[in-house]
Amino acid sequence: MKSHFNYLLILLAFILIASSCQKEDIKVEDELPPITQEGLNTFGCKIDGEVLVPKDGDPSLFVGSRKGLIAGNPHAGENPVKSYFFIRVLNAQDEGGDYIFLYIPELEVEGEYELGNSTGSTPYENNSPNHAIVISYDGETAGKRYLSFEGGGDIVIDRYDTINTIISGTFEFDVIKESDPLSDTISVTDGRFDINWSRLNEEE
Repeated sequence: MKSHFNYLLILLAFILIASSCQKEDIKVEDELPPITQEGLNTFGCKIDGEVLVPKDGDPSLFVGSRKGLIAGNPHAGENPVKSYFFIRVLNAQDEGGDYIFLYIPELEVEGEYELGNSTGSTPYENNSPNHAIVISYDGETAGKRYLSFEGGGDIVIDRYDTINTIISGTFEFDVIKESDPLSDTISVTDGRFDINWSRLNEEE
């Protein structure tokens, strides 16, 4: 009887100790989507090793839901003088989510588009060269803004299908901090996107 009572005391003590321990939340790491050319409306890259994938923001009374992925080639199929292409991606869901903007002002054929010196402009029709803008958040109130520079990397268009409105490609480049270009540089690696811009716009 005594041994049975001791067993119960030990079991009770174990339960109390286990319940007093704080279990750490298991965070599921974001994963890059596979590289595809099917118009699946996927995007992913690593910013200084940290994965960025698009995540929509939650709507509120004052601000509508912020789309995690916006992209397009509005003039494709109209035989324009300029056929620009852009992608804007942000993680609007997680605290400290990053932002990236890619822009090609004259997309004509599949191939390599070298990035130039970014003007920091995000309007979709402007006189900027091929460029990228990255805003990286590290717990500060305002994120750090980084710009592409000449010779810093490129965007490779692997599929440009104006009939099916699909643009797919990969990218990799370095960007420099807008306010401190000489000493602060970050790397964007493993970039990939697979966009069907007509279907994406229908989903908005």
